[in-house]
Amino acid sequence: MGSSPSFLEPVVIPLIRGKSILDVGCGWGRWGCLFRTNHFEWGIDSFPQVSGIDGDEACCKACNDLGVYELVRQALVPCSLPRKEFDTVFASEIIEHLSESQIDIFIDGLISAAWKRVIITTPNFSCLKGGSDSPLGFNELDHHLSFIPQSYFLSRGFILRGVGFHGGASIKGKLILKCLRLFGLKYSECWTVNGFSYYMPSLAHTTVA
Repeated sequence: MGSSPSFLEPVVIPLIRGKSILDVGCGWGRWGCLFRTNHFEWGIDSFPQVSGIDGDEACCKACNDLGVYELVRQALVPCSLPRKEFDTVFASEIIEHLSESQIDIFIDGLISAAWKRVIITTPNFSCLKGGSDSPLGFNELDHHLSFIPQSYFLSRGFILRGVGFHGGASIKGKLILKCLRLFGLKYSECWTVNGFSYYMPSLAHTTVA
């Protein structure tokens, strides 16, 4: 994955734990740069060791060229990961790129590799699509093959947080959208509404598990 919504940053970064991080689907290296430069936000006083893994060769080269990753490995997930080697295993906007039959295997691998915490982000709505163009060229792996509902993460023992406002198919979400439209407001411009999502993840644009 190349990137992810910027509104994830203030929610995700304080959730990181420890001094070793695996960035699964590191893409263009955005999160690696953030983890290296914002480590104080989760309470450590030195640069963390950040490793990456991505299925796209161009993305792996781009991340290696940044100089913020200890090691970047090219591999398609789900794949074997070293057991209990990282304090935090982070997978942002990756799980939706897998087929439904791969989801359990993928989650099991992330949990096995983490000492302290696994963090996953994914859209809270179905957005299936094919590969896409990027500044690094066409990336077939950028396809979306699945929608993973929040109920799945809860069944696996994750704690949910919501980021951004989407509303989805819920009655609450539809009522909020209707009220905003009555006043001529866009939900993306209303920070108060976006704040609801953190505590009511069902209304969120993106799930953080």
